[in-house]
Amino acid sequence: MTAYSHYRIEIDTVESPLHPIVYFRKCKKCTTAKGMDRQHNRMVNEAVDAWRQYNFSRLTVSRVPASEVVPV
Repeated sequence: MTAYSHYRIEIDTVESPLHPIVYFRKCKKCTTAKGMDRQHNRMVNEAVDAWRQYNFSRLTVSRVPASEVVPV
């Protein structure tokens, strides 16, 4: 069992709607469903705050398995 939750954040900007910006975040895994819900909401709020000034049209935050994360 992994000790981390991985999130995929995808942003569509008005300037380039066909080429979304995609990046991944890793956080310590929560043990309860309520904790995972709070963590997901925190990820969404942090992404919105970070990208607010860039006039995005769509922002998607989804929890993904570690195998889907692209290594850097």
